Parts: sequence; C-alpha cells; structure tokens
Amino acid sequence: MSITLIVFQGPSASGKSTLQSLLGLPRVVTWTSRAPRPGELSGRDYHFATRERLEEMFRSGLMIEMNEYKGNYYGTSVQSIRDIIEGGTPMSTVMEAQGAAAIKAMFPAQTLLVGVSVCREECRRRLQERGASAEELERRMAGFEREIEELSQCDLIIHNSDDRLEKASSIIEILRKGLLN
Repeated sequence: MSITLIVFQGPSASGKSTLQSLLGLPRVVTWTSRAPRPGELSGRDYHFATRERLEEMFRSGLMIEMNEYKGNYYGTSVQSIRDIIEGGTPMSTVMEAQGAAAIKAMFPAQTLLVGVSVCREECRRRLQERGASAEELERRMAGFEREIEELSQCDLIIHNSDDRLEKASSIIEILRKGLLN
C-alpha cells in the first residue's frame, strides 16, 4: 500500500495550513456546524450540518474526531477517510493529535503524520500578528507544551520557524514529488 493521506498536526500558528497548502494536494472535506460563508459550498469547502447532527454522528462512532471552536463543531468523518484510502488519490488534512492518532491506528500504512514545530515565542507572535485577542491568544497557547509533546507520534517533524521557511518548503516539495510519482 502507498501513502494516500498526509495529516498535519502541531500547535496553533505553527504553520500547518501553510505547509498543507504548499503540498498542493486536495484537502479532506471536513464537517462543521457553522453556517456557510458567502461562496462556500457544502461538499467542497465543508460538509455543513447542524450541531445536533454532528453530535449524533460523533456518538454513533461516525466521526474520527470532533472539536469545538468559537461555538461551532469541526470534525472528520470515518467514511471520508475510508473513501480517500480506498480511492488511492493522495489528500491532506490538518488535525488535532487525537484525531491524527486515530487515523494512523486505522490506516497505518496509508497515513503519514507530519508534525509542525515552532518555538512558543514565534507561535505567540504569529497569533498576535493575526489579530488574536488576549483571551484567544491565551486559550490557544495554553496547550502549546502538550501539542509539542504530541509530535512524538509523527512520522516526520518539520521545524517551521521563520528562519527555516525555505528548508520547510523544500521538504514539502520533496514530499509532494514523492507522493505524485
């Protein structure tokens, strides 16, 4: 079996989504309870559902992981991951460590966990530059040490500090070429 799912994990503002975008693979369409924003389509950007439906899916074991952010649920369904693995076309996603571990346990040979690491001060600065409120900044930074420790479950760890962006980009390019050949 070949790798068909790349899962990025790491602390807030470590650059997971940036590296995922550089990888250039289609992203896994996840679920959310928030309302669609203008221009978003269900099934392309997210699968949009009610909080109640997502809670029921989670209770029924249909979701690999689900988290709440700003009053809305976000999560990944078991079926979407199965479809990707069976389809054989490489795709990528960003997940919390618990969900990443669950996918790796279900599909160890087809999943590559990529940890994204950066120092605490750089994460804090990036969040401040994004305009995070003091409350959001503290909430997101509260789990930093745990999120760094959880990188130990990853197959590959990329140090994505500002002074290593070129090297991080090169690693992603090598990964992309290897997946698409």
